Amino acid sequence: MMRTLLRIVLAAALASLAAGFIATHQASAAELRQRVEIDGAVVTLGDLFDGAGDLAGRAVFRAPDLGVTGALPAAEAVKAAVAAGLAVDRLPAFGSVSVVRRATMVDAAAIKALIADAAATRLGVAVDNIDVAVDAPLAPVAAAATAATPATLSNFVLQPESGRFNAMVAIDLGGEDRTLSVGGRAVETMAVPVLSRPVDRRDVIHASDVTIVRIDKRRVPGSAVIDTSDLVDMAAKRPLRAGEIIAPADIEPPRVILRGDLVTLQYSRPGLTLSARGRALGDGARGDLVSVLNEQSKRTIQGVVTGAGIVEVTASSGPSVVKTAMN
Repeated sequence: MMRTLLRIVLAAALASLAAGFIATHQASAAELRQRVEIDGAVVTLGDLFDGAGDLAGRAVFRAPDLGVTGALPAAEAVKAAVAAGLAVDRLPAFGSVSVVRRATMVDAAAIKALIADAAATRLGVAVDNIDVAVDAPLAPVAAAATAATPATLSNFVLQPESGRFNAMVAIDLGGEDRTLSVGGRAVETMAVPVLSRPVDRRDVIHASDVTIVRIDKRRVPGSAVIDTSDLVDMAAKRPLRAGEIIAPADIEPPRVILRGDLVTLQYSRPGLTLSARGRALGDGARGDLVSVLNEQSKRTIQGVVTGAGIVEVTASSGPSVVKTAMN
């Protein structure tokens, strides 16, 4: 009787222990992730599996290159985990794991910005005034995602007279650098208003005809128009090309009266206003002094152009002279 009782108790204990082991095993079984993102050069069990526990730091695969996404067969991941002693409940439903090697992409703009900063410092000018042109296209380069400074200039040589430069750019790959050799030109520029379309002689330049471009400062003549307000509402003295640097001698106030135009002569003073028709004997812009032939009296009188077809007569010759000429 006692022996039978002991057998029953022992069997119950063994069953309980087995059940506990199974429950613990199922509760602690690691689960494979379908997508992982990593920064380092190796893939660990902790990267691949939830619940890797003490084995999380175990390296099992080499990581893809920086910025590359690789496909790892799920069966291979489970096999590596089991070989390392990690409990895996079962194969997942998906066939592969996407392994993404994070990276910071260093593009042409970033490299040119480094060169512009160095050139501006060397020339003692604002970096916004530096234009960088490289000899060959710059393809984006992957740097380590954890890099505090993904790209730096390890060497920079600039010839101020020509703007030619040679630069060595160090790309932080995480643990080592990749060096790029970049050549080109870095020059100081200035903002210059130019025409966005061709303009014929005597055509008026409007604000919509003007655009701002940055030009190598050494190519800009000292006499060039550099303020847009000095260009808008002026007329071309000669045909002007789009993009051409314009000098003050190329423009003039627009002529609102041309030789031979019929104009209105006006004269006024307190208590007296006179007007007459005449023919302009010369061209004139606002503010210009022109001669006008009064068609009725056949007398010539001078006045100041105040608008299109309007000439204001002054009393510099005396009111009687003006009155005679106006009649």
